[in-house]
Amino acid sequence: MSDIPEVVLSEHATPEFENWQKNGGLLFLRGPKCAGKTTALNRICASEADSGVLSLWATGWLNEYGSPFGVLQQILDQVDQVDQVDQVDQVDQVDGGDRPSAAGPPGSPGVGPQTPPGLTFEWVYARLLKIAARRPLLLVVDDINYVDGPSQLFLRFVARRLKGTPIRLAMAERTGCALSFCDDLRTDILRLPYTSVVRMRLLGRKQIAWSLTEHLPHFRGPFPRSAAHRMADHLHDLTGGNLLLVDVLLRTWLMSADPKPEELEVDPAFHDCVRGMISDTDVPGMLSGAHAVAVLGDFASLPRLARLLGIDITRASRISGALNDLGMLAGDFLRPDIRRALLQDESFTARGELHLRAAHVLFEDSAPLPQVVDHLTAVGMIGPPWDLQLVLGLVSQALKSGSTDVAGRLLKLAKGSAVGPQERSAVEMMLLRTTWLTDPGLVASLLPTLGRAAFRGVLNAADLAFLVRAALWHGLTELAAELMPLMREKAPRSPCPAEVGLAEALYSLWSGIPMDWTALELSSSSEADECCGPGADVHSLLTGLRRIHAPAHETDRAQAVFWAEQVLQGIRVQSSAVETLLFAYTVLECLGSLPAARPWFTQLSEALEAHPSPLWEALVSVVQAKVSLEVGDLGSGYRWIRKALARKPWHEWGAPVAGIAALLVQTLTEMGRTQEAAEVLDRPIPPAAYQGCGGLKYVYARGRYHLATGRLHAALADFESCRDMSASLRTGTPAHADQTQLTVPWRCGMAEAYLALGDVAAARDVLRQQRQQLPQEETSVHGVTLRLLARTTKDDARRLSLLKNSADALERNGSRLQLAYTLTELATAYRETSRLNLARTTSKRARRMAEQCEAGRLLALVTADAPGPGRDMQPACHHPELAELSSAERRVAVLAILGHTNREISGKLFITASTVEQHLTRIYRKLRVQHREDLLDKFSTVFMALEQSG
Repeated sequence: MSDIPEVVLSEHATPEFENWQKNGGLLFLRGPKCAGKTTALNRICASEADSGVLSLWATGWLNEYGSPFGVLQQILDQVDQVDQVDQVDQVDQVDGGDRPSAAGPPGSPGVGPQTPPGLTFEWVYARLLKIAARRPLLLVVDDINYVDGPSQLFLRFVARRLKGTPIRLAMAERTGCALSFCDDLRTDILRLPYTSVVRMRLLGRKQIAWSLTEHLPHFRGPFPRSAAHRMADHLHDLTGGNLLLVDVLLRTWLMSADPKPEELEVDPAFHDCVRGMISDTDVPGMLSGAHAVAVLGDFASLPRLARLLGIDITRASRISGALNDLGMLAGDFLRPDIRRALLQDESFTARGELHLRAAHVLFEDSAPLPQVVDHLTAVGMIGPPWDLQLVLGLVSQALKSGSTDVAGRLLKLAKGSAVGPQERSAVEMMLLRTTWLTDPGLVASLLPTLGRAAFRGVLNAADLAFLVRAALWHGLTELAAELMPLMREKAPRSPCPAEVGLAEALYSLWSGIPMDWTALELSSSSEADECCGPGADVHSLLTGLRRIHAPAHETDRAQAVFWAEQVLQGIRVQSSAVETLLFAYTVLECLGSLPAARPWFTQLSEALEAHPSPLWEALVSVVQAKVSLEVGDLGSGYRWIRKALARKPWHEWGAPVAGIAALLVQTLTEMGRTQEAAEVLDRPIPPAAYQGCGGLKYVYARGRYHLATGRLHAALADFESCRDMSASLRTGTPAHADQTQLTVPWRCGMAEAYLALGDVAAARDVLRQQRQQLPQEETSVHGVTLRLLARTTKDDARRLSLLKNSADALERNGSRLQLAYTLTELATAYRETSRLNLARTTSKRARRMAEQCEAGRLLALVTADAPGPGRDMQPACHHPELAELSSAERRVAVLAILGHTNREISGKLFITASTVEQHLTRIYRKLRVQHREDLLDKFSTVFMALEQSG
């Protein structure tokens, strides 16, 4: 490791360092500990040794300052050793080196150490001159701050007599010390005209780069000079120019297997060096002060440091100044790796106490709330000067500012510090309200304990209502059912009827029980919303829901859709109740207007990217999957369902999992993945699901699967079950129409099953009932009904008319998958009526749309659908007029049938456009057709067969 640079002096100090011997032989170094004074002295000694100079070294120590002549004794001990060596050399010269002698004449002043009482400066100086007469002498004294008083007098004595002697004196003072006893000595030394002063500083970026280039071969040759500058910048950023830390990093780097520029590793040796330098600093309370600065981090300041440690501003300034002298500060803050070294110090036992006090200091200074919470969570508990009420005050502050994550972190601390069951339940309830959308694992642990608290009578009606909502959303339907009687018992005395009403509405929707909106009582003041959580405008939500459902029951669909979209557009994923989306989605689905609201669902998905919430994401994904199925985007719908189940697993959905299973089965069935659909159907569904609309959707999806796989009787049984379930979901009031007819068009499925079984009359009766139930406004169900009606008639004209109307209705509603089914049947109808050109065009459009929808089942049907019997299918022997065509005319006819224009045909056959027109005129005359459409209808297949046969 000898190639590591030992010291780098600042540029302006280099001349003084090089010329100090010429100025009288007195060198005075000043600088902080890490500036490399000792290393500089070592370098001076090594350099002088090469010139034959003898160096005598002494060091001042703080704990030896009270020992008189301590430093002088260090010099005398070395003088005695030098004298002994010289005497041995003299004896060797006299005796020819045969026998050494270790002692001089007894009582000689040059032999043996002198005791301090009989010591005089003149005598010691005479001994030094005697040695210097044989070889030049260099006296080196490090850390003169702690040199004892008598030794300081001796140094003054020698310093005044250096001029004209072969003795040189080099001294070093450490700046920034809390205790220093060399002020008078420094003043006297600096007064001497031949003193050379070198002020040592932390290394700069250019100095580090110069040292790397000069001393390390790694930065010569293949590596450009810029590599040294990049590493120098990195070293300076990590160490602040601290020579010892630079040395540690470089040694670690050189000891790596294959050192490369810029690949510096901050290892435990670096951390140990940081802690060692701070511990070795003589500033009182330096280590605890450095720990406090590390705890404060980017919010460190002298007043805060003083308050945190309970010291005055002067002592805090001294600690900060010492850290700055060591190069550990970048501005007012510790460098990141140095801060990490202090925080990970095993001896830092007061870490928790400091974090608690730092949080309180920042709280008093109105620092950002997340910073205060970071300190509290770093401790993992609440302790003095904090108490539960103060933490709950922070929670309220966080909730008002919308920082639910911060509030959740505080409440987790408060939960462990709560005393008594009532206080603990209150904290757990607040924690549930703030984290139930973002932390499913925590909610799963809170719900059982809060349920037990509810049965003990600790919770009020508002808390019970929220607990019901959370239990339903997280799949604990049995717990919700048990809590409903308790909530209803306390509801009349509740100051928050809005939240009670929201729980009633969600429970009714979740259970498939129709909600009696007219009986719902709401508070006339929005103040009741405060207990429901920040931003959860439950009162406004329920008011909007009453407006949605009231016109829906009066068959005013347009008004209901308007209010549903208004509620949907007002959703904010950070503040709105999650039921808002569920209710608006349910209304739009029942009214057949879900695809029109797709942009708003897309915006919600985008908003969740910035504010993720597993519950919101799962619900929005389910809605997106339903919309994708409605518009025929099967691949996207499948991906949305998988995302929903990833955010909220199957078992956490409870009864609504039936609706998700229905979506998944329908999507897989239409994609042609019937085996996977069967696996979904094999998964258990909660029995309670069959009492609501989710169960109706599930049975309908199962019927569609049976229909697609040829199990016609099973399919018919499923659709008949849908009929019975749908009837049980009605309220019995004549004004309440069947709202499931658009959500679950089971009559269409039943008619399709009848048609597959050959019972056309039964299918016609079911479809007639379906048309009577449909609203006046056009929906996709209208189009599907018209398509199935077309299959019940034998009149070709009426059949084509019904199919065209079906296609128009489905296209207007954006139902691409159902439109593709209609186009497939329309192509068949065209083919059967010998409109082959239209059949071909329609079939191509149906295939293209099926491919876009990823509808594997429909693609299989289109492929299996053979062309109907028309004149185009007659073999070539039935067309003797084809023999009259020349080979050139045949080539033109084939290209024309393929749909090429005259200009394109001329380019392909390298003939002029007028020649193409002449060929076509002769072709029409010979084949007795009037235009291209007739040519396509009558001769397309035979021409293509002739072309393929060569």
